[in-house]
Amino acid sequence: MALFKLKGIGSDPHVAELELAKPAKLALEKHLENWLEKNPWALAEEPLLIIGRQTSANTDAGTVFPDLLALDSEGNLVIIELKKAQAPREVVAQILEYAAWANELSEDDIIAIAANYMSFASDQAELLLHSRFLETFETEVRPKLKSRMRLFIAAESIPPSVSRVSRFLRIQHSIDISCIAFSVFETGSNEVLVTTDTLVGHEETNSLKTSSSKWSRDKPVRQVVWEAVQEFSANAPCRTFAPKDIAEVILKRYPNFNRATINCQITSDCINHPSRGHYPGGEDRYWRIAKGSFRLVQPTDNFDSSGDPSP
Repeated sequence: MALFKLKGIGSDPHVAELELAKPAKLALEKHLENWLEKNPWALAEEPLLIIGRQTSANTDAGTVFPDLLALDSEGNLVIIELKKAQAPREVVAQILEYAAWANELSEDDIIAIAANYMSFASDQAELLLHSRFLETFETEVRPKLKSRMRLFIAAESIPPSVSRVSRFLRIQHSIDISCIAFSVFETGSNEVLVTTDTLVGHEETNSLKTSSSKWSRDKPVRQVVWEAVQEFSANAPCRTFAPKDIAEVILKRYPNFNRATINCQITSDCINHPSRGHYPGGEDRYWRIAKGSFRLVQPTDNFDSSGDPSP
């Protein structure tokens, strides 16, 4: 896939030129781990709280080291394995081995891993992780940890042998596994661009296919969330809402809807959210009153570029 940058756009897009970005030769695995540790939303297209990097995991085959461990907004444990160049077919067995290890972890074990990574004092680890979780996901309640697991394989190239097996595990055995291909490009002005392509991860699992009411993806996520906000707000446009309020409306109608995307979509469409830039293409629909609290945009709202509400 060719990637271009608009050059010389200035104030007149008509005079801009397309500059071809060439594939960059970087130590991708090393850089990718650093990038995703700081910006995991680039992988999952939703916020993640990183709780471990190269965590020591003892298995029957010896000690192994999963690249990244994280929590999502529902408290699920996320395991991320990164590979440079083409992902070997053995990566599927590797990440399943990590999952088998993680399946034995208790909530206290997960808190201890996070405490070690975040340099929390052991006697305050649970409280501090709780606080970090609420701050990251802008929520009022931390759910039980590790209700289920999510697995991510990321590499420059995902061969058919890996994507085929991963898709089989996802669809037929309800294992939440995703395969993401990363490409790195460099422009003539030495800018580095990164693109992602989710090859496996949007398919429904068997457990979701049995739902009596399914979201078929025929309607965009943005539209589903917008309709739910309108329903919740009814005739009170100044009524405040939290993502969990909108989730309750949506999940009654679509039990298989990915709850994590609701928060992402609200952020994308919120004109004064400080993280809006991570989710391009948003529409100006919501106003952030405080962390985790929103309402519909009003004509009198003023946007402060610092991302804070203005009086």
